[in-house]
Amino acid sequence: MGTVFTLAQGTFGEAIRRKILNIFLMVALAMIGLYFAFTSFTAREDLTITLSTGLGVISLAGVFISVILGINLVPSEIEKRTIYTILSKPVRRHEFLLGKFFGGLTTVFVNIALMGIVFILLVWFKIRHPEASVWEGVLMIFFQMMLLSAVALLFSVFVSPFVNFFLTFSVYLLGSMSSVTESLATPGKDKNPITVGFFWLIHFLIPNLGNINIQNPIIHPDIQIQNMDVYMAQTILYAIIYSAIMLLIAILIFDRREV
Repeated sequence: MGTVFTLAQGTFGEAIRRKILNIFLMVALAMIGLYFAFTSFTAREDLTITLSTGLGVISLAGVFISVILGINLVPSEIEKRTIYTILSKPVRRHEFLLGKFFGGLTTVFVNIALMGIVFILLVWFKIRHPEASVWEGVLMIFFQMMLLSAVALLFSVFVSPFVNFFLTFSVYLLGSMSSVTESLATPGKDKNPITVGFFWLIHFLIPNLGNINIQNPIIHPDIQIQNMDVYMAQTILYAIIYSAIMLLIAILIFDRREV
């Protein structure tokens, strides 16, 4: 674990200095601040829209940060040829990948935490009391980005960053529409079995990011979650297990790849 921690620390230090990631962070913070500056809460509906907008900005910035960082974790080391120096030392390939993943994930966590803290403070300043759905939403966004980072890392071990960008974004878009793919995968009298089977496969393989998106019950108050703690625990466990599977597949592929 010491090797993984050292690699993660180095990856975090390198990533936190990347200007493009800092630009996304600054733009997101500015958008949240400006939105609150020109918003007044005159009704519960206004608060709902504001919470949804703020979490949407954090989520969008988190997606770009996670994807841009994730698609370059392995290829950048190969391009700079530093991977040969690292692997020539007593560093196993799985330790290298885990170190890169956790270093990138720490960067994502710091960025989302900064945006989340600013958002929570602004909400508290406006309504003068804590809003539970804010921190719950920020927490769920982080685990959504963790899953997306694992997907990006998996693709990065066998495709170029350019191709990886579109693949990971496609996974994000399809995963966010999990309710749609589930509906299309449901058999019916007027549905083609081949089409149903295709969408069932898509729904089964693509991560269910829709369930991790806590904005759904915020935007649609009619969606009732009987026990929020159980719901969050289940979705967080799902994100962790899916990410672990992605990492395991990435390790198996990377172990057999020549670099």
